[in-house]
Amino acid sequence: MSERKKNKNKSLRLLYILLAISLVGVLTFGVWIGIDFFLDWQSQNHYVALAASIETRPRGPQSRPAISPVNNPNSNDEHEGSSLGASVEEEQEPWEPYADFDELSERFPGIIGWIKLDGTAINYPIMQWTDNYYFLGHLPDGTRHRSGSIFMDYRNTRDFSDKNTILYGHESRTDDMFGALKHFRNQEFYDAHQIIYIHTPLSDYQLVIFTAYLVDSGVEVPRMDFRDDEHFADYIRDIRGRSFFSSGVEVSVEDRIVTLATCAYDFVNARLVVVGKLVSF
Repeated sequence: MSERKKNKNKSLRLLYILLAISLVGVLTFGVWIGIDFFLDWQSQNHYVALAASIETRPRGPQSRPAISPVNNPNSNDEHEGSSLGASVEEEQEPWEPYADFDELSERFPGIIGWIKLDGTAINYPIMQWTDNYYFLGHLPDGTRHRSGSIFMDYRNTRDFSDKNTILYGHESRTDDMFGALKHFRNQEFYDAHQIIYIHTPLSDYQLVIFTAYLVDSGVEVPRMDFRDDEHFADYIRDIRGRSFFSSGVEVSVEDRIVTLATCAYDFVNARLVVVGKLVSF
């Protein structure tokens, strides 16, 4: 066999090997993507079934005084400038919890409340543990799963009495968990989703959103403690100034805030945080 033919055969073998490696890589990537979507689908179904399995009591203007969404200052709405704090002065029925949290705590040790954002997949129990790691990889019933749970920072008081309460949740391409928060980068989404409902065994809250922005978690984390009112006011001005959207929500030094934190992929260690002020209703 001539040297030229030998070299040609070697080149063909090398080409076949490279093609085989490429094919294996493509198949492996396809399987990985398939597993990824399956796990997201599995998690979503789990939480949909969980939400459907509990008996809840309706919450809204018809049952308790509600806080009206704040109009965007750039809006031409005829009600522009309406007061956020306005409430309906009517006699109300005795308050009852949104759900039977005593029963839920038997099923899900660590449950402290429920969070819901109408029009999205956010409809989940809020969990808390003795650290900020367990519920990153466990469902509310303790099953290991990469989707984890929505959970409160272990340093926070579970009754939301802290100046800033932090809730964590994974980002998801299917918009489950805290995946839907990425849409707060858009003004139109914010205008239609200004209020998130938080229910606890002791109270109902509206979380009135006023800012959403990115942080580098390697450099900055949401503040939980504040030296004084001026420090808190400075913090509010800072995070409002970084917002993706415009908001007319007023936040005073008397208010409490809640920060929702999830992953973002704009840069290494990027985190998206959405912040609102907590209002009882």
